[in-house]
Amino acid sequence: MQPFYIRLYFSVLITASAIAMAACVGPPGPPGPPGSGSGGGPPYVWMCTPSSFPNVAGSSREDLYVINGSASTANIAVNILDRDGNNLTGHTIPGSSPSSTYPGEAGASTVSLVAAHTRNLNWAMPTTGGPGFDGFTDVGVSVRVTSDQPIVVGMNFGFSGQIPRQCGLLPK
Repeated sequence: MQPFYIRLYFSVLITASAIAMAACVGPPGPPGPPGSGSGGGPPYVWMCTPSSFPNVAGSSREDLYVINGSASTANIAVNILDRDGNNLTGHTIPGSSPSSTYPGEAGASTVSLVAAHTRNLNWAMPTTGGPGFDGFTDVGVSVRVTSDQPIVVGMNFGFSGQIPRQCGLLPK
């Protein structure tokens, strides 16, 4: 009698697991590459954070790399954001020498990135400490990259050596 209950237990467990796994699949996304279902698909949003260091003085170089891994041209937007989520494109970078502004796209504008190509943006790391710097005005703390095609994003600081930064696909 006991083997019957064990078989019944495993049968119920397997059936419940199959139902649970099927329930985890979200609504299909728009037509796109394999794996774009479950609410995936465009827009693809990547976040890189942090994009500055606290109490830093100087103008070390920051590099952002956007790789278009799709077979189609991607329309992308790069936005360097302050702590409140404001886009700093065109703002003067605190402490940059010579004085320079943050790159990227303003508003809803995008640029084209051809399939299998890489876009490289670079700018000076903002000064976040020392006399005359409050550590947050016009300081980029995150980078948001939006695309209508699958992309990969990476970032590197040239601060006391090479320091790769984490960029991740923002869950939907």
